[in-house]
Amino acid sequence: MTVTGACITLDIPMEAKVMSWYSQAGTIAEEVFSTITTVHAFWLQPTMVQRYDKMLAEAQREGLKKSINYGVMFSSLFFCIYSGYALAFWQGIRMYVSGEIAQSGQIVT
Repeated sequence: MTVTGACITLDIPMEAKVMSWYSQAGTIAEEVFSTITTVHAFWLQPTMVQRYDKMLAEAQREGLKKSINYGVMFSSLFFCIYSGYALAFWQGIRMYVSGEIAQSGQIVT
């Protein structure tokens, strides 16, 4: 829980930066669509595409910084889950061998 909380705390400002870049890219797209005749008349499509791609590249660059954070968060989460299963099966097998459990199917339940 502590690791997940810390990772989420670190993720919030990173996600805000990514959303900021996506917002700017969306604004460019909205401007182009609202003035499509002017963009087409002055052959500004390549320029606008470059501006849009630049914003998306920045969003991707910021988003890739989140990979380490997610790696730490999900690896610790799945470690806890699989450790719990391992402990349950270990104890269940011990109980089955000692006779406390009559059927092996009760280990899972």
